Amino acid sequence: TSDDGNGNTSSCTFIVVLNDATPPTAVCQNINLYLDGAGNGTITAADLDGGSTDNCSGITYSASQTAFTCADLGPNNVTLTVTDGNSNSDNCIAVVTVVDTVSPSALCQNVTIYLDGTGNGTIAASDIDAGSTDNCGSPTFSASQTAFTCSDLGPNNVTLTADDGNGNTGNCVAVVTVADTTSPTAVCQNVTLYLDGSGNSTITAADIDGGSTDNCGAVTLSASQTAFTCSDLGPNNVTLTADDGNG
Repeated sequence: TSDDGNGNTSSCTFIVVLNDATPPTAVCQNINLYLDGAGNGTITAADLDGGSTDNCSGITYSASQTAFTCADLGPNNVTLTVTDGNSNSDNCIAVVTVVDTVSPSALCQNVTIYLDGTGNGTIAASDIDAGSTDNCGSPTFSASQTAFTCSDLGPNNVTLTADDGNGNTGNCVAVVTVADTTSPTAVCQNVTLYLDGSGNSTITAADIDGGSTDNCGAVTLSASQTAFTCSDLGPNNVTLTADDGNG
């Protein structure tokens, strides 16, 4: 409006176009992300926002990565982009630390092991694994006992530990039955037996034992014949049986 001071005015209209050329201020925050039982985890871009601002209200967020797996365990640099309603944007970097806190699922199977000729037997921890699983791949195994001797004959409770390498473990208990199927080694010696005044005489099974042995210690001995008379004069074949008590 122009005024000449004498009561005369004239007006015209013009348009003022307001432009926002000021970008937002992007502010990031670091976060931890915990994988689920399937080894996956997701975030939203807003999870990385640490208080971003703009001179005009209304900002949106986007992130360079929002889905994570076991392959991303540890720190990951993720770019947060903050955009205002006038197409101005700013970026910052957030550290997303991917963490696995899911324990392996330990699954055991019972096994039977057979002692060798020296009375010993061993298993590997994997021998009692029945298909243990983890959300981040295959775990490693350890067992509370892997070596067995004659003193372990019968059932033994053995704990299997599955370790995922990320500080998480799972346990189960397997029954390891230790069996001895090794026969004793029977060793005989020949003996001469003298009849008494009534024409009789006896031996014990130990008299014809020449040093029988077993992988699990002492054996009990029996003989097919221990009493003799005049009708047995001369050589007699007598069978010595050594029994280890384990069948």
